[in-house]
Amino acid sequence: MNYSIGFWCFARLIGITYLFAFFSLLPQLPGLIGIHGILPAQTLLHRVSEIVAPQSPLLALPTLAWIFGPSDLSLQLIALLGIVASILIITGTLRPLGPLLAWLCWLSFVNIGQDFLSFQWDTLLLEAGFLLIFLEKPGLRPRPPGLDIPPLLIRLALTFLLFRLMFSSGIVKILSGDPTWTDLSAMTYHFETQPIPNPLAWFIHQLPHPLLHLSTIFTFVVELLLPFALLFPQPKVRLTASFGFLSLMLLIALTGNYAFFNLLTLALCLPLIHNRFYPSFLRPKTIPLPLIPVPWRHFSSLAALLQLSLALPTLFTTAGLLPRSTTAPWQNSIAPWHLTSGYGLFAVMTTRRPELTLERSSDGLEWQPILFSYKAGPPDRLPPQIAPFQPRLDWQMWFAALSAERGQLPGWFTPFLKKLQKGDPAVWNLLPPQTHSSENDYLRLRLDQYHFTTLAEKSSTGNWWRITPGPVLLVLPPETSR
Repeated sequence: MNYSIGFWCFARLIGITYLFAFFSLLPQLPGLIGIHGILPAQTLLHRVSEIVAPQSPLLALPTLAWIFGPSDLSLQLIALLGIVASILIITGTLRPLGPLLAWLCWLSFVNIGQDFLSFQWDTLLLEAGFLLIFLEKPGLRPRPPGLDIPPLLIRLALTFLLFRLMFSSGIVKILSGDPTWTDLSAMTYHFETQPIPNPLAWFIHQLPHPLLHLSTIFTFVVELLLPFALLFPQPKVRLTASFGFLSLMLLIALTGNYAFFNLLTLALCLPLIHNRFYPSFLRPKTIPLPLIPVPWRHFSSLAALLQLSLALPTLFTTAGLLPRSTTAPWQNSIAPWHLTSGYGLFAVMTTRRPELTLERSSDGLEWQPILFSYKAGPPDRLPPQIAPFQPRLDWQMWFAALSAERGQLPGWFTPFLKKLQKGDPAVWNLLPPQTHSSENDYLRLRLDQYHFTTLAEKSSTGNWWRITPGPVLLVLPPETSR
């Protein structure tokens, strides 16, 4: 049985994922974590260097920003280096330098990105990217598909990563006790309340509830049952599992904007597909051989063994089979390297859609909205398609609205408001072109409720959203910015 083509395709698709990740982040860096950004990386590095001294801060918080510096230009140079490394992975040249550089660059951003790089797919990319470093035979030039068989432990680690991702996503829904999952109504809310809906989400939300209940059942089958098919070596069983996972990812990609998460999962599914199921032009003309040289194969196996030894307790903790206090000490020690992580999206389904509406005024009487490019905004604006790119401020605004509904704004929100009020160009560049605020502006924050319109409402008004204005949470006079 041979799955070597799938591993070759996995490497190429991870390279494409890295490329999207770095390209998406590059223009956002100055406004998010640049010198004049919302959460400057410089401030974080300064705090870390004070806390861990005289120890090495590089070990406490691994990032190339210690070497290149946290200036806007330095951060963008790290992103450009990551783009170059992504192209090396896609072309299969300079192995394993390309995968190592891409992993180091992305690790650098995840460790200094704070709230803005705290998403599960950010750490999933690091986990898959770490294994990619050891997946392929070292070499300067590209290798044709399917010539090499990765070491057994690397193959097991990648399969176990996919198992953990899918099974954890299902088991957290059960363990959360959320009634929308137990009564199968979760999908009647999901398409409307997800962070950034896309154009098709509105139409799917209009489907009869019994059909949406069936989609909840399908989610449980894929996430809780199909992962166990990975324990069987038969090619057709694994092909069935991969098609199930890919079907779920396709539905998620068609109805929402989840950055590069779907690409990552697709990449993890490809090694499940036997060579005979790939097009004939990809199949090698010779029998694939194990990776050589032997020392590199052993080194790769040790890296995979390390990752597996960390991942297994993490899965047990996620499934509630192991107390978190048992794994906390060693998890904290290896956490900065992100070699493993717990997964599980939408453990609790949001049933309401609060939205923070920002407005500005020169006199405190007439208010104009501050527009965002992608988050739910004007009622007549069609929900956008943005994935596999990720507007990270717009994503965090969704979480901020949920926090505001519970009576608390996240820590990054106050510096965000202050920089908006000061007219900071780096932060304003995260928003679509509009008249910039100045130091003479008032800012007002309101918590509204958004709902998708019905078919009848859409026909009569042309709006995609029905907005219920909510309370004003705060008003910042111009004096606060001085």
